[in-house]
Amino acid sequence: MRVGIIADVHANLAALEATLSALERLDVAEIICLGDVVGYHARPGECIERVAETCARTVAGNHDRDVLTSEPREGTRAVARQVQSWTREQLAPAQLEWLAALPNRVVHRSGFVAVHGCYLNEHHFTGYVTSTMIPANLERVAACAEWPRVALVGHTHSPICAWLHAGRVVEERNAASRWPDVASAVLLNPGSVGQPRDGDPRASFGVLDVSARLFEIHRVEYDVASTVAELDSAGLPCELGERLRTGR
Repeated sequence: MRVGIIADVHANLAALEATLSALERLDVAEIICLGDVVGYHARPGECIERVAETCARTVAGNHDRDVLTSEPREGTRAVARQVQSWTREQLAPAQLEWLAALPNRVVHRSGFVAVHGCYLNEHHFTGYVTSTMIPANLERVAACAEWPRVALVGHTHSPICAWLHAGRVVEERNAASRWPDVASAVLLNPGSVGQPRDGDPRASFGVLDVSARLFEIHRVEYDVASTVAELDSAGLPCELGERLRTGR
C-alpha cells in the first residue's frame, strides 16, 4: 500500500495544491498529514478545507494547537506569535473545531505510527527530531509494544530516513531509501510542503510503502512569488517570504 505523507503545510495553499496534484499522479492509496496545517502563511482556512477533504488522517501540530488559544506557549518567537493571532482571526468556528479535534498520534493499518513532533513526550506535537535526537526517538519506538516499528514525524521541515539496528543508527537523505528487514525501528520525515528548511525551496513530501520497506522523497515546484505576494497583502512578516525563496 503506497501512502502519501505530507507535513508542515503552514497555510501555503499554492504549495499544497501542487503537492496534491503530484500525489494524484503518483496514484497513492491515501494521504496522511503530519500536522501544522496552519501558521506562517496567508491561506489557513483554505488549507484546512483541502487537508480535511483529501487526507485520510491528520495529526495535530504545534501551530494547529497554538492557534486555538490567545496565550502563546513559552518560547514562541515573535513572528510566530504575530501569525498565530492573525490566523485565529481568519478561521471560521468550524475550522477551529476541526483543528481542536485532531489527535496527537495516529496508528495506521498499513503498519506505521505518526506524530508531528517527537516520541519522547506525551502530547507528541513539540520536540524536534534533529540528528542528535534521532537515536533516543528510535529507541523509544523500538521499546513501545503498542506502536509499529515504522514511525513518522514532521516539525523539522527537513526530510530523512533513519533506522536502528543492533544499537547502530543509520541516516539517509536520498530520493528513495529502503531500510533493512532487521531494523528494530525506523524514523521517517517527508520534509515540509509549505516552508522547506533544507535549502531546497520546492515543496517536499513523501510516499511510503511499509510492505516494500521503501520511503520516497518527492519535490514539486509551485508559485513561490504568488505566496509571497499573499503574505505582503496580509501584512504578515516579510522574513517569511524570504525563507520561502531560499528554502531556509
